[in-house]
Amino acid sequence: MRFHRTTRILQGQWNAVPFLCVLFPLSFFLIFGSQLVLPPGVAVELPTSATGVRLDASRPRLVLALDVHGRVYLDNLYVPRGEVTARLRDRKARLSEAPVVLVHADVGVPHGEVMQLGELVRKADLDRIFFMARPAR
Repeated sequence: MRFHRTTRILQGQWNAVPFLCVLFPLSFFLIFGSQLVLPPGVAVELPTSATGVRLDASRPRLVLALDVHGRVYLDNLYVPRGEVTARLRDRKARLSEAPVVLVHADVGVPHGEVMQLGELVRKADLDRIFFMARPAR
């Protein structure tokens, strides 16, 4: 038995509808995909401040966060207190100039723990520390 083929692939007029039905959702997820998912991190409630100082945007930055439970995070990754100085020195060695250390300390953290964290930063030979705060409304 013989079957007759009447379909000719890729001949005739091109239909754009199936192509666009795939292209538009794909482009939506490629453009907005990174903004649809919240980045991982730790919730830190910053204290408020009436004065504000702007940072120099050209200098590299390292971000340290200190939560209520006394845990230290370097760029959203947990770091034990004993390793903070070594990791800061390692990060400083990879940069061309000395970075500014931004410290995000929670409101409930005692002042003594913030000062201990500052000492760990100073032991890493970093002399520019900037304590972050929310602007007062």
